[in-house]
Amino acid sequence: MQTPVKVTLEEYMESRAEWLRERTVSWPTTGEMSCVDCGERIRAEAVELELHKKSYDGCQGDGDEMETGVPYCPGCEEQPAKRGCVHV
Repeated sequence: MQTPVKVTLEEYMESRAEWLRERTVSWPTTGEMSCVDCGERIRAEAVELELHKKSYDGCQGDGDEMETGVPYCPGCEEQPAKRGCVHV
């Protein structure tokens, strides 16, 4: 999964949940998640998301940010970008 840019916070959370449902398998005994395509262990990249106002045109906000973990498969995907934005 890649770092969100120019999507609503709700869209990001929904796409993250969908990505986890479709791309991972969980191992209850260890708590680890693996990629369904290559078997590599899923990782999460800590990223900063700028919070932009939906009511403004483009990417504008008050400077507020949040940190979140973006899941990705190191065997199938590039590491997510360290910064992105969501519109709230």
